[in-house]
Amino acid sequence: MNRERQYIERLRDAAVPPASQDLTARLLAHTEMLAAASPAPAPGQHRAARVLAFTAGGTAAAAGVLAVGAFALAGDNVPVARDAFAGSLAQHTAQLPADGRQLSEAQLTQLRSEGWVCPELGSLGFHVQSARTTTVQGRPAVELQLWDGQHYATVLEQHSEAGQPAADGELRISSSEPWTATYQTPAGTLTYKSDLPAEQADDAIPLLKELSALAAEGINTGVTVEPAAAQSGAPDESLGDRLQRGIRKIAQMLTP
Repeated sequence: MNRERQYIERLRDAAVPPASQDLTARLLAHTEMLAAASPAPAPGQHRAARVLAFTAGGTAAAAGVLAVGAFALAGDNVPVARDAFAGSLAQHTAQLPADGRQLSEAQLTQLRSEGWVCPELGSLGFHVQSARTTTVQGRPAVELQLWDGQHYATVLEQHSEAGQPAADGELRISSSEPWTATYQTPAGTLTYKSDLPAEQADDAIPLLKELSALAAEGINTGVTVEPAAAQSGAPDESLGDRLQRGIRKIAQMLTP
């Protein structure tokens, strides 16, 4: 039981969209149905079912732990081909209005869900002072003006054209004022400028790399369908389906 308890504790730190009480109740009922589905489960499966019941039973908070773990463990349904990834980015880029309009926080959140990084760099003390769409060499881009009360930073993000290979991971740095770094992401290019001293400005590089990787994972999650199904217009996986799939994975992991 120590292994199971340690695993459950680690799940508490995972991020998951909030689930309604109705959805939680249905998930718990579905867990019981899964436990009863096999006519003669192995002893290890009995133990897994008991652990799930222990996790979900008693309080709503404990049931939330089950939902958190199931969502985090489910991950992507199936791998997404790189051409599908690039196609999704190209589609979202084409839909971006590059007319200089100001973007709200809600619009930035929407862009992030579509594979844009739009980094706020809050861990460096920055916050978004303004955000707007623009055009660079005929391609739509997003420009963020960041401010920490003393220093500024500008982030220009532009996605590659469809079919154009990106030099993923390439980094170019200019030490002339303002300090500038250009980083090639899986989707395109991030150009970061700041009047911070060079030894502080370069703290943004690992953050930009991490956020770019997360943005790429966000696109994969958004189109997690079989290649053939994607061409036929199959819908994305729902939150409930993902949680149920995660419950099955938890049961499998707890079964020796």
